[in-house]
Amino acid sequence: MKPANPAPHPTLRHVAEAAGVSQMTVSRALGGRGRIAEGTRAAIVAIAERLGYRPDPEVAKLMHHLRVRKRRRFQSVMVGLTTRRPDAQEWYFQALGAGAAARAAGRGYGFEVVHVSPTGKNWAVVKRTLQGRGVEGVLLLPSQAPVDLSGVLDWGNFSIVSTSASVTGPIAHRVSPHHFDNALLLCRNLAHGGSRRIGLVISADHDVRSGHGFTAAVLWHGANEAAHAVRPLVVREGGSAELRRWFAREAPDAIIANELSSVRDCARSLGLKVGGPVRFAVTSLMEEKHEGVSGIDERPGAIGGAAAEMLAGMVERRERGRPESPNAMLLNGRWVP
Repeated sequence: MKPANPAPHPTLRHVAEAAGVSQMTVSRALGGRGRIAEGTRAAIVAIAERLGYRPDPEVAKLMHHLRVRKRRRFQSVMVGLTTRRPDAQEWYFQALGAGAAARAAGRGYGFEVVHVSPTGKNWAVVKRTLQGRGVEGVLLLPSQAPVDLSGVLDWGNFSIVSTSASVTGPIAHRVSPHHFDNALLLCRNLAHGGSRRIGLVISADHDVRSGHGFTAAVLWHGANEAAHAVRPLVVREGGSAELRRWFAREAPDAIIANELSSVRDCARSLGLKVGGPVRFAVTSLMEEKHEGVSGIDERPGAIGGAAAEMLAGMVERRERGRPESPNAMLLNGRWVP
């Protein structure tokens, strides 16, 4: 007996006929594109699921290619929100913003940075400005200190991507440095260079902004790979006196700090010379001239570019508001001896 022919896979045409709409409407509804009433979109999605419709990946790739070729030169504006002062000249922040702007331009979007008061002073103005200009995509940029910006906007109206753990709210997909892997790479290279007692000095605020990744990596290295474990110093209060007590107790032969200015302050407080017997290294090497100091280039331009790319895709798929299951894209840095 000849076996029966298998039922054909449902197509866009089948879904369109069942929904009573055109195939183009079905394509836009399932792809999250175009201005389609949410009720219509939900009904089409439900019908597609009931029929067992699955898109053909080869067709999807072809349609994406055609859309990219036809995409308007300028689509919209992405905005980066930050609590940092508009006149702050900070290398990491500027490099991240430049990377985001370049990638946004490549996708047909403008990009600008908007300063937000951490106290809520200008939140109403920011809200009116963004809504009035039709902004759909927002990057949460690194802040001066850990901050919750959940109350700034009605986030259900925006696509959101964060670039730093320093913004504790709203919950969003995030692109940021892989702090744990970067610090572990730093420890391993210091150990390879002869350091046996590697210590970390970090402020409590920076420890929070980095998601405790640096402290976790140094502790793990000390417990599993180092010749001697050194307890990290998380500076909360006490300043120089606390640092000197820690140095006398732990006797590190290498000290990791978060940036060059912190290295200089640490060396000054301990009466040490940068480039002397006690080695210094930084988790974020931001300056071209860093004689006597090793570190990690966190590649902030690449982080900004990846975040803008993710945000552009979300805007075009109409993914709005806080995600139920936020994802994190963590980029590895590179060792700079």
